[in-house]
Amino acid sequence: MPTDSNSTFRRRAASPLVVAVVIAVVAAGVGFVSAGTPSELRKQRKALREDAATLAVEIDALNAEADDLTAALDAAQANVDAQQAAVDSANRAVAEAKTIEDRARLEITQLERQQSQARADLQATVVESYVSFQPFDEIDVLGNDPWGATRASTLVDIGTGTELEKLDELRSIAAELQHQQDVAAAATAEAEASQAEVEIRLSELSDALALQETLVEEVVLRQEHRLGEAAALAELDASLTQEIRDEEQKIADAIASRVPPGGISIPAGSDIDLVSVGGITVNVLIEESLGALLDAMEERGFVMGGGGYRSIESQIRLRRANCGTSNYAVWNMPASRCRPPTARPGLSQHELGLAIDFTYNGRVLRSRRTDVFRTLAELAPKYGFYNLPSEPWHWSTTGG
Repeated sequence: MPTDSNSTFRRRAASPLVVAVVIAVVAAGVGFVSAGTPSELRKQRKALREDAATLAVEIDALNAEADDLTAALDAAQANVDAQQAAVDSANRAVAEAKTIEDRARLEITQLERQQSQARADLQATVVESYVSFQPFDEIDVLGNDPWGATRASTLVDIGTGTELEKLDELRSIAAELQHQQDVAAAATAEAEASQAEVEIRLSELSDALALQETLVEEVVLRQEHRLGEAAALAELDASLTQEIRDEEQKIADAIASRVPPGGISIPAGSDIDLVSVGGITVNVLIEESLGALLDAMEERGFVMGGGGYRSIESQIRLRRANCGTSNYAVWNMPASRCRPPTARPGLSQHELGLAIDFTYNGRVLRSRRTDVFRTLAELAPKYGFYNLPSEPWHWSTTGG
């Protein structure tokens, strides 16, 4: 029976195009959340993230076509780039608003000084006019109330002379001061709104990066499996092996610059008990079940052959040749960084002797639309073997 992890895998299985669909939806979200209040943007972003999360569980990188995966990787990068551009734009808006605010504040400070000085100048002028000394030869002209006459003369001067200019200057300063205060207030509000948008955009960028990382991890695991499978098929079908390697080279080129660091799973124990069943070398753990399956297939008229166990040492030799001789190069370097891309040792079910690549009449099963495949698909699960949908020939105890 399949393991829980296999059940999870089967739930995730979907059309190969779903990977591109997921990324396309998220990329479309860049425009979707391009306008609105901060509250509206948060709601839109939440809805978008939930939609993406729903679709993400259906990603089936293992069975997708190479062109679909490279397109999805490109779309994921475009999504990240667009979100980064949105963050940069929002940050620029904050900086521009703060620049306007700072200039307005500086202008306000200068105008307040000018206003204070203008008031002082006007007051000094009024006082000087008011207390100015009148010559004695004009005392008769001033009449019986010389100080009253002086006040009247001062008021006339204020209304008609240089004092009026000073009043106009003061009013002009006050008007400009109010204008700059309005500019500063508007700039402050704009900076706060733009900063709120920055936070939203940063969250969206984080979501885009997380989705890209998830996709890349799925693709890396798929590539490790496919390259390991190509190595296992080398003696059975050279042309199919080359097809797989060519496909994975496209994917390697697409992910070479964005593969996250990862560990390596090495099979527990160095000794695997092997046995030959119908000419297929496998782990002794599946000897009886494989023998029963081969007998059942023969009863239906199909005598099966194939390849099973492939030593981890042979994969290590390939890694040394294609990736480098250091421990990191052999065990940890992502497959996409080798030339040609080469699966890491220890990740293939073939290296555990728990996977079989079936042949019929000396040829690898490459089509699902044949009687032999349909019969195998009917019988194999009864004996604990499950097919990987993208590889009609590949059957294992986990389906991977």
